[in-house]
Amino acid sequence: MKNKTYLKASFREITQSKGRFIAITVIIFLGTFLFVGVKATGPILNHSASAYVDGQQLADLQVTSTMGLTEEDLDVAAKADAAVESAYQFYAAVNSDEVVQVNSYNKEQSLNQLLVKEGRLPEEKNEIILDTEAKNYGYHLGDSYTFEDTDNLSNETYTIVGFADSPIYISVAERGYANVGSGVVSYFAYVPENNFTMDVKSILYFAFDDVQTLETYGDAYVEKMDSHQESIEALFADRPQARLAEIKADAMEDITPAQDELADNQAKLDDAQTQLDDAKAQLDEQEAALSQLPQAQQAALNSQITAGKAELAQQQETLDEQQETLDDAQQTIQDNLADLDDLEEPTYLYNQRKDNPGFQEYGGLSDRIAAIANVFPVFFFFIAALITFTTLSRMVEENRKEIGTLKALGYGKAEISIKYLIYALLSSTIGIVSGAVLGTELLPRLIYFLSSDRYLLDGIRVYYVWSPIILAAGAFLIAALGACLFVLIKELREKPAQLLQVRAPKPGKRIFLERITPLWSRLSFNQKVSFRNIFRYKSRMVMAIIGIAGCTGLMVAGVGLKDSLGSVTSKQFGPITDYQAVVTLADSKDATLEKAETTLADDPAVNSTLAVNSETIEIRPKNQGKQSLTLMVPADNDAFAEYVHLTSPDGEELSLTNQGAVLTMKYAELYDIHVGDTLTFYNSDQVSFEVNISGIAENYLGNSLYLSQETYEAMTDSTSTPNTLLLKSDTMSQKQEETLSTTLLKTDSVKNTTFLSTQINTQNESMGNLDSIVLILVVLSGALAFVVLYNLTNINVSERIRELSTIKVLGFYNKEVTMYIVRENIVFTLFGILAGYAVGYFLTDFILMQASMENMVFPLVINWPAYALAGGMTILFTVIVMFVTHVRLTHVNMIDALKSNE
Repeated sequence: MKNKTYLKASFREITQSKGRFIAITVIIFLGTFLFVGVKATGPILNHSASAYVDGQQLADLQVTSTMGLTEEDLDVAAKADAAVESAYQFYAAVNSDEVVQVNSYNKEQSLNQLLVKEGRLPEEKNEIILDTEAKNYGYHLGDSYTFEDTDNLSNETYTIVGFADSPIYISVAERGYANVGSGVVSYFAYVPENNFTMDVKSILYFAFDDVQTLETYGDAYVEKMDSHQESIEALFADRPQARLAEIKADAMEDITPAQDELADNQAKLDDAQTQLDDAKAQLDEQEAALSQLPQAQQAALNSQITAGKAELAQQQETLDEQQETLDDAQQTIQDNLADLDDLEEPTYLYNQRKDNPGFQEYGGLSDRIAAIANVFPVFFFFIAALITFTTLSRMVEENRKEIGTLKALGYGKAEISIKYLIYALLSSTIGIVSGAVLGTELLPRLIYFLSSDRYLLDGIRVYYVWSPIILAAGAFLIAALGACLFVLIKELREKPAQLLQVRAPKPGKRIFLERITPLWSRLSFNQKVSFRNIFRYKSRMVMAIIGIAGCTGLMVAGVGLKDSLGSVTSKQFGPITDYQAVVTLADSKDATLEKAETTLADDPAVNSTLAVNSETIEIRPKNQGKQSLTLMVPADNDAFAEYVHLTSPDGEELSLTNQGAVLTMKYAELYDIHVGDTLTFYNSDQVSFEVNISGIAENYLGNSLYLSQETYEAMTDSTSTPNTLLLKSDTMSQKQEETLSTTLLKTDSVKNTTFLSTQINTQNESMGNLDSIVLILVVLSGALAFVVLYNLTNINVSERIRELSTIKVLGFYNKEVTMYIVRENIVFTLFGILAGYAVGYFLTDFILMQASMENMVFPLVINWPAYALAGGMTILFTVIVMFVTHVRLTHVNMIDALKSNE
């Protein structure tokens, strides 16, 4: 009966202090909700993408060749321990605005299955299915679709029978690049394979059994796929040379008969010329003998000789034309032979899922969320746990009299502790369970919903990530139960008589302000009391400032993250990268360069161009995987300074000299490279070179190594031949960019034109995906700030209720009684906001360091609205809490409060 009554009293404690119980529960809920939700979002987003592409059986690896793939390539691929499929593929320019990637469709194919969104898959030879993106270009089911000027298909006109998504493309905007039209793929199309007239396949797809159960973005998958790629590269290691030999042999099969036929024709022509020359000689002899003939015969023969010469002249003209034709044919053959001699080995390209631009962007989003989750929620969580610990420890201290009474009545320490442990356990359990469930179920869905317009995924697949749930549960249970046990152990050591006595108030002391007489003498009585109370209860002051500073700092960091992530493009493009497009040439010949430069010079929007040698190189740090970066060698060092502004992170201007190379700062930081160090890199032929690092350059997107032409040629013992043009231009519309790109591609001297405006837009949209996360962080931080302010004020009022009742009895008005508390809160709030600004700055900096990737550095940028929003919201919450406190204090029964310890 005794225990049952005490248990009822334990639950009655909850009903009697509903505000405190709800505040503790809400604090624990918010901490768990954000911590678990954000920590689970990255894995859930990655798992959703992995489940989608696995369900559509996306290939793990694809192999392409710059010269196509023959039966011999397919035979080599068959030796791999993997499922292999091949396909035809080419690019077609429907018009100046549309470039379509045409793929072969085979009913028997199992890899890269299309997800039909409308209609059906092709069944007849004259049917086609389009990318869902094609609907934006006005296509509908049942429409006719026509390819013009293509020799790769037997049919030109098809009927649209469906629209579909492909697991190859999970980004709405990204479809890759092409060598026709504007150079940017608008959408894809699939037509039955039996329509293709191409001699060689275009692409090979590989799927490996041992990675089917692994997460696409997981480390285990990446490691296994790197190993598989190495094995596939080894299989195809000899194919470039063999393929070149095959092409030359095939070409010679056509050239040799042509040479033989040309030789026969030349011999016949030579015989004809000899006969003609003999005929001319005979006529000349007859003409010379005319003078010996009678006058009558001379006239007749002269007429015949003249007619014969005219006929021979006509025959000579015909022979000359035939000889010219033969000479042209001979020159063509010589040119073809020269081209064969200059023909380089084909390049075999290997691309995993992670190399897909859409996958990179989506994975980057998950990585940034994960980086935020590693810092922001943890700090949020720490503040929540600290306030929970403070609240529960104060609750136990307030119940000293009850604990003393129970102890005097014979209750044991364990029995007394149960009440408070139930209180702590119940509030913690409700907060943890609700926070974990809602955090897992809501946050990932909300973030996916707010960013889903950029990705083509078949929904989100939520599952419970147990590690953050266990961490949250453990930390809050330790904070809640630990607070109770910590104070209970201390209180239960005292005797009942000591516990029943009112704890002596903390003695007042002179504070530092009192020693500043000019200032202290000008303060009112109420102000002096407030300042004395602030410094009298230092622990209360410190706890309030820490709580407010933490919440303010979280809001500053939330908005600061958006400012910093969104400033990458403004920091990179203009201040560092100061050109508008990159034109990739078809080859490194001087004639190709001149043709491209001439075409660009004719465009009035183009201001200048600079030829550079640009290639992808590798560095292989010890005990780390190989990393790629761009090597750039300008033809003119002085002009290059107008296109790329090289400065050190300290602001010192850098230039390309013969002393070494300039490396961008991210790789220098990652691999501990300093000025004066030697860097070893490998070119595309896997030949290694060493170069001295003469400078480290500030850079935010990508990684590059810059070399002067003299340094490059001395180091490689070869000539640097430009293969790229950097282009400076006026601001161009998208239509102008597409027109220029199309014009350049038609010259056959340009492989591709990449406008930086596209990269800027893509980067800004990618960073825009984090807006939803930032909004969530700011809202939850604001909610925590409000609860913290309310809770601390509630504790303050509860602890000082007798003091407040006393001054109310002494004649203070209600507003004055409220200001007695609020005045302290204002001081705490102001100091907390100022401290929170510093906390937010350093917290943002730390999160950005964690979020930076190998190819991206985030600058620390926090604009003034971040500080204004954080400070303004904190002040607003203080005002709301002040109003709530005022209402509560006006209803305090002064007599009951003063008799509470009697």
